[in-house]
Amino acid sequence: LDRGFSAEGDETLSPPIDQRGFAGFLYEEVAWHHVTLQFGGRVDRASFTPRGGDLPARDFTEFSGSVGMLINPPFADHRSTFALSLARAARHPALEELYFNGPHPGNFAFEIGYPNLQSEHALGFDASFRWRSARISTEVTYFRNDIADYIFRNPVEGLPEEEAEHEGHHHDDFPVIEYVGRDSILQGVEVHGDAQLAERLFADFGVDYVRGELKDTGEPLPRIPPLRGRVGLHYRAGAFNAGGEVTAVSPQERVFGAETTTDGYTLLKLHASYSFQSGKATSTVTARADNVTNQLYRSHLSYVKDFVPEMGRTFKLVYRVEF
Repeated sequence: LDRGFSAEGDETLSPPIDQRGFAGFLYEEVAWHHVTLQFGGRVDRASFTPRGGDLPARDFTEFSGSVGMLINPPFADHRSTFALSLARAARHPALEELYFNGPHPGNFAFEIGYPNLQSEHALGFDASFRWRSARISTEVTYFRNDIADYIFRNPVEGLPEEEAEHEGHHHDDFPVIEYVGRDSILQGVEVHGDAQLAERLFADFGVDYVRGELKDTGEPLPRIPPLRGRVGLHYRAGAFNAGGEVTAVSPQERVFGAETTTDGYTLLKLHASYSFQSGKATSTVTARADNVTNQLYRSHLSYVKDFVPEMGRTFKLVYRVEF
């Protein structure tokens, strides 16, 4: 994979940069009657070569690997599964994280990259329990990742003196962020399930929570999603499908540095669809309404949440044909 990044103008984000990458992977699965063993590996090679200027070229060769096990206890009659996974993962810095240095209107930020960033290296573990019957299924998962040199956007007050003097870089209208790498911990819990309440009536639900913090200080990491829960109800009768979903999101007050908090909110989504056959083609008409109550809210994951809220009430009518 070859990529040539180049921008022109008074406020370019970086000099022209040539990027070259290669990746290869291997996956294998060995199954017995009650146990399945899964393992895989991946090698990534990437190089970045700035054209002009005094920025350094960077080369990365990273390996990721994982091993997992699925256990179906014989006493559960194949209705339950325990899943365990251990992974060593690596991610090299992106071009933007290494070399950007200027105003980025799309993100409403003045972004400062760091050419000497190191690759992220993570040791991750997750454990799941899955249970299913003829009418009900559910899954509970816990995960934990210990990440060395985790790369994130660090909000800072003003610009370093050497950056502030760059000709043509007007940053007064944008907050300043810099890309940094710190040792971090990410862990969380996910729960989801579905149930058939009646012949044509179905329900589903989900809850997820993530907690991220720096290892040395315990400070929260930026842009960590808050506690979220959802519940949906769906009616299905042949080719007709209709339903709704309510999503409730908690406030996020665990923030890093100059990052701002976000309020909690509740959203309602409705949908209906009908499919019909026409010759060898299948047509589907779908009507959908998002944020039915026109809730004003801001997503904590949005780069522009301090400037632009999420979309209000929206309606969509979609016609799709499959041949």
